[in-house]
Parts: sequence; C-alpha cells; structure tokens
Amino acid sequence: DFSALHRNELSGALGGLTRLRRFHQDDAHIFCTIDQVQDEILSCLDFVKYVYRELFGFEFSVRLSTRPEKSMGEDDEWEMAEESLKRALDRSGLSWEVDPGEGAFYGP
Repeated sequence: DFSALHRNELSGALGGLTRLRRFHQDDAHIFCTIDQVQDEILSCLDFVKYVYRELFGFEFSVRLSTRPEKSMGEDDEWEMAEESLKRALDRSGLSWEVDPGEGAFYGP
C-alpha cells in the first residue's frame, strides 16, 4: 500500500497508534508460486526504486529479515524462500544486508 489508509473509528475510540483515522504504510503481501518469487520480488523492488528514488529523490536501505527462533512452517520451506529472496536481492543491483532472526513468524 503506497497511500493513505483510512478508518472510520467510533467516537471515543481514537488513541495511540492502534486506533487512528488515517495512516500511511508501505508494505505488501504477495501470494505467488515458488517459481514466481524472484520475479515478483524484483518487480516490487523496481517499483520501490522508481517511487523512492526517481519520483521523490529518497535513498533507502534493504534488509532481509530471516526466520525467527519461534516460527511457523517447515525448515525446508523457509530455506527455499530465503534463498529465493537472496537471489532476487542479488539480481536487483541494490546493496542489502541480512537481519538475522527478525523475520515475521509466519514467513520470511
């Protein structure tokens, strides 16, 4: 989502960062087959480079957060996903670093 998201919260329910009327975020959930992972990630990275660098002149850093100690899923699935993400990042031409154990428990 690269836009403002809105919620119509009930009166008196607003407060803190969990109950807002409007906020911005820049994340995504991509559902694809294993053989599509690298191309999908590359496409997203191209879009991010275009928006951040070309449109706004911003720089950004890239980190691959790997499997946390407590997580769902099979080891081989995590390893395959992480390797696909690493290959996509290598192909992207961006500099990136690994953020060990900081991935979401439900997927890399």
